[in-house]
Amino acid sequence: MSKRKTAFIIIAAVAVVAAVVFANPASFFEQPSKIEIVRVGVLPDEDEAALKLRYSPLLEHMARVTGLKYQLVVPASYADLLRNFADKEIEIAYFGGLTFVEAQTLHHARPLVMRDVDTRFTTYFVTRADGPLRDCANLKCEALAGKVFTFGSKLSTSGHLMPRHFLKSERRIEPESYFGEVRYSGAHDKTIYQARDGEVDLGAVNAEIFRAMRRDGRLKQDDLRIIWETPPYPDYVWAINGTLTQELRTRLRDAFLMLEMGNKEHARILAAMGTHGFLPAGIAEFAPLKKIAQSLGLLKFLK
Repeated sequence: MSKRKTAFIIIAAVAVVAAVVFANPASFFEQPSKIEIVRVGVLPDEDEAALKLRYSPLLEHMARVTGLKYQLVVPASYADLLRNFADKEIEIAYFGGLTFVEAQTLHHARPLVMRDVDTRFTTYFVTRADGPLRDCANLKCEALAGKVFTFGSKLSTSGHLMPRHFLKSERRIEPESYFGEVRYSGAHDKTIYQARDGEVDLGAVNAEIFRAMRRDGRLKQDDLRIIWETPPYPDYVWAINGTLTQELRTRLRDAFLMLEMGNKEHARILAAMGTHGFLPAGIAEFAPLKKIAQSLGLLKFLK
């Protein structure tokens, strides 16, 4: 073969590779890595013992169906969960709506599935049953002014973003100027205990966790009174990062979607997760939350 023909073949090969890279650079430089253990990060919205009890049945099911090992990762805070995801220290994350919007915008999180209840989620405003707000209804009473109020985590959808939004849009209340003090408990169970114990007069709490704590006895039926329930909004979602292959994403999604209440073992798993089943999730469901977060100045990085 002549030197001229050899040079032509080399140039042609380089051109082909360059064309492939130019058309889809991510597929060339960021090949998905092989996963041996799937690390699953969850929101620390309750204490670690309660979280392990909630998620262990689900992860055991995922292991049986997919043939992979799973490790539950409980971060110290909502912000730590985002950092874990950004640094690819977890493959799957269970985000609230607000943390998902940030993860999707900044770190290319891809929605996988959400529970049926997450399409119409709500927040309760709760107070001690025998406290100073016992006669207050629907957040419409003069006694509210000047009281101590707590949200959950600053990055919580049901514990901060949406209750703040509805206080403003439905009740014309600016928390920092209306209440005597505004706090952040950091987790929903902490909000509940602080309201029950009289550390705060009023708290905004995830409605599902409130009901679960009543069912399992952590909260007595007459400990707290629900003053108001917000209108519904979309919330939690399971999301994945870009290290997973399409084949594995499909396996994970199908493992969630196959769970059904007609199967006794599946029903136990679903009950622990507070749902009757999972649905495929998309980015569009969370567009309203993104707009609300922007309007409240909670996502200043967004354009």
